[in-house]
Amino acid sequence: MFGIFHYYKKTKSARMTPRGFMMMYTVLFISVVLTISMGILDIALRELAITSVTKESPRALYVADAGLECAFFADLQNGYFGTSTPNTTYTQLCGANDVTIAPVNRATNPIVWQTFMVKFGSGIDLSCAKVIVTKQLDALGNVATTTVDSYGYNTDCPPAAQSRYPLIERGLTAVY
Repeated sequence: MFGIFHYYKKTKSARMTPRGFMMMYTVLFISVVLTISMGILDIALRELAITSVTKESPRALYVADAGLECAFFADLQNGYFGTSTPNTTYTQLCGANDVTIAPVNRATNPIVWQTFMVKFGSGIDLSCAKVIVTKQLDALGNVATTTVDSYGYNTDCPPAAQSRYPLIERGLTAVY
């Protein structure tokens, strides 16, 4: 009789012991590893985006500088932005490109003197500078100050379709 109770006790206690702890630990371990992996992937993707901006930023800055230099040459060397011929359209060579410098309607904006765009490169390497020349006149009608704002883009000038992502804009201003 003792043997029967002993057998019954063994089988009952064997049935009562909890099972499946290894499965729970495995699922917990996998979820922790997956969470850590997703965090690392998120950081890597953000770093990749920052690297892309860092790579394209100098291109936009150099194009803005080239647009500024083009405006300096047009104003100081060729006298294209003078007060005597404010409504004349000019063509100038900038960076191996012919640039058309068109007049601005002074009735709608009396301060902005000229605006033009300079495009550099072609295809995937296309970059653009948008240049705005403003003149402040004194009471006698003479030019008091000239301000040149040049905005460089790593792609074609907005609102044109962008060939590269992201669109980077860098600007330079000169007052003389």
